[in-house]
Amino acid sequence: MSARRLIALALVVDFSAGCARFGDEEGTRASLLPMPDMTNSVAAARGSFASSDAWPSQTWWKGFASPELQRLITTALADNPDFKVTAARLRQSQAMVDAQAAELYPTVDANVSFSAQRFSANSVQAKLAGENFRQMLINPLILRYHLDFWGRDEAALQGAVGRSLAVAAELADARLLLAASVAKAYFELLAASEKQDIAERIVTERQALLRFEQTRLTTGLATDAPLLQARIAFANAEQGLAVARADVELNKNLLAALAGKGADWGAGIVIEPGQVDQTLTLPVDLPLHLLAHRPDVSAARLHAEAAAEEIKVAETAFYPDVNLVAFTGLHSVSLSDVLLQGSSLAYAVGPSIELPIFEGGRLRANLEYQQSAYDAAVERYNRSLVHAVQEVADALSRWRELDARLVAQRQSLADALAAEQLADSLHRHGLSDRAPPSLAKLDVYQQQFRLAVLVGEQHKVRINIIKALGGGYSDAKPAKQ
Repeated sequence: MSARRLIALALVVDFSAGCARFGDEEGTRASLLPMPDMTNSVAAARGSFASSDAWPSQTWWKGFASPELQRLITTALADNPDFKVTAARLRQSQAMVDAQAAELYPTVDANVSFSAQRFSANSVQAKLAGENFRQMLINPLILRYHLDFWGRDEAALQGAVGRSLAVAAELADARLLLAASVAKAYFELLAASEKQDIAERIVTERQALLRFEQTRLTTGLATDAPLLQARIAFANAEQGLAVARADVELNKNLLAALAGKGADWGAGIVIEPGQVDQTLTLPVDLPLHLLAHRPDVSAARLHAEAAAEEIKVAETAFYPDVNLVAFTGLHSVSLSDVLLQGSSLAYAVGPSIELPIFEGGRLRANLEYQQSAYDAAVERYNRSLVHAVQEVADALSRWRELDARLVAQRQSLADALAAEQLADSLHRHGLSDRAPPSLAKLDVYQQQFRLAVLVGEQHKVRINIIKALGGGYSDAKPAKQ
């Protein structure tokens, strides 16, 4: 078989293999999951929440009516370095959209070149052999235009737009995560401050009990055992106070870091007195429109759609590429003639066609890469969707748990207060010594401490619910649900 026939056969095989790749794996492509059913999970939580037609607003933290919380979140959104990085990525993606859009338009530029040349006396250019000359080319108008017959430029533009929209959704998600982190840290700070106050009262009461037991031992009314127990209890109370103080400092440091500031800045954070509260409502159309209100899910979907467009770009590489090229100018080997002689005018116009014949598997490898990237993007979307549904269900379940525990804990506190009043009454009437009232007061402090812990946890779950519902985000182009 001749070399020419071998080359021709190889080209035919390459063409047929390249064309056959498009549909080979269509049945194995990843697919977007539909919205998982969560009707029962939401229905179980309806009894703990009022229903509303509204979803959380973009400035949901204002509903807590806390000026200090608003200041902290505003500062964090303005100065947090990680958030600024995401904002810079959005500006980059928007610039890439503009650059890709420019591919749809013709380009016009100009060119001026001058060269001095000497052809060899033994050159194949016999007419110019041994000659010296200077050449000037002036092309004030060079037109290039890509004829997008196969939709490559349009698909590339749609992919760039999708990536940019995905980064915008990621910026909204970063904004939500940052605001939620600040809010949870601030509520943790409020709880830690309240626990510190209670721990200080516990230390004071334990110290009074220790003095009482020392007096009883000195007067011979008791042995060493009660005194030793009082010392142990006092030491434990001091440890609890040290932990509570550290919690306050650590939460201030965390808030300062989230705000993009130093630790000293955190020392000036105001701990507002009283409970910060906000009434939570569940949207009536929660299961139906959840996807449109989750920025992370929207970002994952947009990345998948952009990856689908990039597959189209890779497929068009198998087809002929046509460019229209035109120029007009003045070309001459005589510097005096280039501008004065009309015969120096030169122009050309016509298409330039490039046809892939043998690429060594590069085009097929690129297509397989883009298809695999699409599959990965789809599975990331599916993962985000499943996580979003789980996050909503977990937050609602956690709220119901804390709601029940808070009811029981408030009842325990009420019982402890009643027991304290009874112990004080017995002591005032001389029916008991100093120890029972102090122990009853300590029990009240312990119940208050547990209540403060639960209230702090409920505040964090409140933030988790707002975050799970999207925190005010609304996708302008929601997916079908």
